[in-house]
Amino acid sequence: MKKLSAFVLIALGSLIATQAYAGAERVGNFALIDHQGAYHQLQKYGDSKAVVIIATATNCEENIEKLHKYRLLRTTWEKQGVSFLAINSSASDSSADVRLMDELHNFDIPILLDNSQLVAENLGLSKAGEIVILEPTRSQILYRGGLDTDPVRSRPGLNIEAVEGTSVFADVLARAVADDAASIDQTITTDAVGCDLQFPAREMHAVSAPDYAAEVAPILEEKCVSCHVEGGIAPFAMDSHMMVQGWSPMMKEVMMTKRMPPAQVDPNVNHFTNARYMGAEELQTLIHWIDAGSPRGESEVDPLTLIEPPDSVWELGEPDFIVDVPAFTVPATGVLDYENVTINLPFEQDVWVKSVQHLPGDRRVLHHLLSYIVPADYAEEIIEGENDNYREFLEGYAPGKDEAATYPEKTGVFVPKGSAVQMSLHYTTFGKETIDSTKLGLYFADEEPEYQYSTYSLSHGGRNIEIPPGVSDHEMRASHIFEDEVLLHGLRPHMHYRGKRMRFSVVYPDGTKDQIINVPDYNFAWQPTYRLSEPMLLPAGSRVMVEGAFDNSQYNLGNPDPAAVVRGGAQSWDEMFIGYLSYNKTAKQ
Repeated sequence: MKKLSAFVLIALGSLIATQAYAGAERVGNFALIDHQGAYHQLQKYGDSKAVVIIATATNCEENIEKLHKYRLLRTTWEKQGVSFLAINSSASDSSADVRLMDELHNFDIPILLDNSQLVAENLGLSKAGEIVILEPTRSQILYRGGLDTDPVRSRPGLNIEAVEGTSVFADVLARAVADDAASIDQTITTDAVGCDLQFPAREMHAVSAPDYAAEVAPILEEKCVSCHVEGGIAPFAMDSHMMVQGWSPMMKEVMMTKRMPPAQVDPNVNHFTNARYMGAEELQTLIHWIDAGSPRGESEVDPLTLIEPPDSVWELGEPDFIVDVPAFTVPATGVLDYENVTINLPFEQDVWVKSVQHLPGDRRVLHHLLSYIVPADYAEEIIEGENDNYREFLEGYAPGKDEAATYPEKTGVFVPKGSAVQMSLHYTTFGKETIDSTKLGLYFADEEPEYQYSTYSLSHGGRNIEIPPGVSDHEMRASHIFEDEVLLHGLRPHMHYRGKRMRFSVVYPDGTKDQIINVPDYNFAWQPTYRLSEPMLLPAGSRVMVEGAFDNSQYNLGNPDPAAVVRGGAQSWDEMFIGYLSYNKTAKQ
């Protein structure tokens, strides 16, 4: 890349000296989903020379008139290492409004959906049409203002003349492209022309911070406490105001980056009963309360101290039958092969299972397991991602998937007399020897269900996975055609540490297409089966497609080795690409 001329650098230096300074503004890390369902996190733009974020609003004429200029700017600067994003933080715009604006004006820039307005607050945006230029590795705002075209002011004493068409915006980008952004130690500001953004929640909470007992604690109890309990899977218990206040900076960070609540499915694609959605108002309440210092408020009673632990480890009460998995000694260190066990069931007649719950003996070492109903003494090894006519999938245990599972109405899993439970258990060490004695609770249906509940593993089995080192978006896809009409109930994407995103869609026999689920920020530490609130009817001949990607770069903080060529395999540092589809055929048994 050519160096900037001394003329341009001197001119920019003199220009900077004339601008109004707002100090060296820095922003916290944040993440949002764009109007096409893609996930964007600021820190993952570390390879960009700069990130340009343009505030937009669908009903702002001044903003709409400049969309083509923003698109041209992207064409000019993107090939030089600058990333362009738009953000819609208008309280009156819906996601459908944003997609329509993009379609009508061929904007062709990702538009981040900021319906909580918290990222706009973080960036200090005040109007549509305002632009910020960020240096992503330092999270510093280099520039804030409009798309100005004022010429660089002449400096006769330095033999510098005014240059038509040169702008502060362009010259800041030129410095960033020349790896000279560090010399801009204060945010450069210019005037922006556009429509003022309204922040009603921020204004309301500025007058009166959210009340802990009446507003904050109920959200925590509903959305968080089931995991954040003593002995739970979360790293701390939300059992008092003092505990929450101490952890509040981290709480803000994980909410702003969408790490929490977990299971961050795209809220604009279908609805799932266990997706742990958190609405814009709930996020505003929690973040604004934290920003206000997490005040205790005047309530005499701390609601979080009144929450009682569950009466039983079995969520649905004592099971009808408990399968005791043979105890397994997990050593302090080392890499363990999967354990495969087959446990014959003593049932003297056929039964139908309606609900199941896996109860791990030691959560610290049991990473996940798969359970199947098989013929007694069945000895074939389970290979994850492969389907077998002799097995009927029962349920799995995985991070974020440890609650009791109840099959949909009128469905169940058939267990013929003379069956066994076969399990594949994946253990990981943590520095201390321990013994795991996992249990499986089975709950029987009172009446014979009409339909068999089945699960299909849509996968290439990992044999064709080969991810080059350092790549941030290695794509894969797979598809399956249902020969029979089915009612689709649940889905689970499964990858390992490099898993980045996965989307399920369906092409119907008539050629039309629907989205089923979009998981834009896959998390290996959280793998529930997402349950559709309204099952989808897939006619015979429907093709379900799974599309996803892996991130083998340094910006994937869970990546064991960005320099490795990654292939398919059973261990977590290998990779898998599986889409689980849970359904029942509509034809009765």
